Amino acid sequence: MSQRTTKNNSRRTSRLHTAHPAILTVGFVLGVLLHPLCIGFSEKFMSPMQEVFLFSVAIGLTLLMFLLSKSHFLCSFLQAGGLLCNAAVFTINRLQFGWSDFLQHMDYEWWFRIILMWVGGVSVTILIRLLAHKKWNAPHIRKSFGKGFMVSSIVFCILYIFLLLDLFVFQRSAYADPAATLNLIPFKGAFKTYWPHIKSGRFTDGIFVQFFGNLLIFAPLGFYLQLWWRNHKHKWILCLIPVVLATVIEGCQYIFKIGQSDIDDLWMNVVGFFLGVLAAMILDAIRKLVTDGKEKTIFSFR
Repeated sequence: MSQRTTKNNSRRTSRLHTAHPAILTVGFVLGVLLHPLCIGFSEKFMSPMQEVFLFSVAIGLTLLMFLLSKSHFLCSFLQAGGLLCNAAVFTINRLQFGWSDFLQHMDYEWWFRIILMWVGGVSVTILIRLLAHKKWNAPHIRKSFGKGFMVSSIVFCILYIFLLLDLFVFQRSAYADPAATLNLIPFKGAFKTYWPHIKSGRFTDGIFVQFFGNLLIFAPLGFYLQLWWRNHKHKWILCLIPVVLATVIEGCQYIFKIGQSDIDDLWMNVVGFFLGVLAAMILDAIRKLVTDGKEKTIFSFR
């Protein structure tokens, strides 16, 4: 490659970062601070419009930041910052009643919306990176996305693990007769309670969040485990993880009388896990198709 060609390529690359640092800083700070304000404002809407509003806002904020910065890394910092800001505001508001109340009476409808905003932002950077080619697929951009995705994922996974512990440990209350809370007949427990409301479009009393939260609680686990386990020679182990995990959780609830053991919870958790696995596989397949097999994935933990 000639020296002139190299200079032209470097000029094209430099044009990808045109916004003034002050503009990027202001945009980043305002973007992060807007997250909790938007969640508070969303209370004016009813589900599922409330969730649609938050998802759209997160997409808009991330897309605006990308148009200003052309940086996946900065967009990922925006996603992580918004997630932490939302979590901090929620925690501060709840801690006024004490740690015990915070752990035992967690408002999962708020957490669902907080994570939904994170997902909305992440989906923008993933989609842009997924379809990238030519100058938008330069090594420094791939590196920017990889580092940014790692930072955003670490912040999310820390909060996600905490929420799983709270949901399956701290939230559980004892029942005198565990048999009274046991359901072994599929579609006769949680699914029977929630599905008629979802089907008819009645989303009051948190039905939307409870149904999809129950279905998707293990989706992030499936997504990240698929990315980490995809090149392992014993891929079949991945199929056992959600079944064993959900069975242990429901079994412990029954044995130790600390919750309602429901076969619907079990299969919905398993389905949610494999939805996460499927999402990761589809994204890898799309990237392979876009690049004619040159790139098998946009996700790398190296």
